[in-house]
Amino acid sequence: MNYSYIKRLSTASLCCLLLFSACEKEEKPIVPDLPVQEEKVVLNLLADYKTRPFFKFSTGEVVSKPTGDNWDIRFDNAQLKINGGNMSNPVRSGNGKGIIIHTAYQNVKEIPNLSELKQDNGREDYALGYRSGGTTWYFLDDNNFYIIYPEKTLFIQTADGKGFVKLQIFSFYRDMPSMKGETYDSMSSRMDYFSFRYQYIEKGQRFH
Repeated sequence: MNYSYIKRLSTASLCCLLLFSACEKEEKPIVPDLPVQEEKVVLNLLADYKTRPFFKFSTGEVVSKPTGDNWDIRFDNAQLKINGGNMSNPVRSGNGKGIIIHTAYQNVKEIPNLSELKQDNGREDYALGYRSGGTTWYFLDDNNFYIIYPEKTLFIQTADGKGFVKLQIFSFYRDMPSMKGETYDSMSSRMDYFSFRYQYIEKGQRFH
């Protein structure tokens, strides 16, 4: 038998095997990466005692007719009310839960332990803090200005139970003023305006 023929045959066989192997690899299903959810920014959302807006995170919109689980959070002056729990005004008929995380917003990458989340229940602080006491997202300084804790992030499970949100409040005043040289009276007309950013994800996704 001619050696060169054997060599050519072996080379051809090897090429076929490599081609077959490559085809096998190409036929393996490719699992796509989950889409990265964009961060949303909301500026100057008026939340005084007349407006008290309801908000849905998945759509990024104010809900005009709140019912069932079509809203996630209500901005009620400085109080944040989630759609979950046994409290009324408004009735919480959703499955919303929340917690204040003592971690800077940009460092929150994973969904926290869900067993630690709370709802708005009577005789307890609300899930995201109570405006007249308890752990919450702000503190009052000597001028009675609402000052945001920079190292706190709000984490929320949405009312429909399908999504999760991390949220950082920038300011409680219209156009996010520096407050330097201001007084309580000079700032009172600019109060009750929320500016914040948030990211909404679903199960299996990560925050960025």
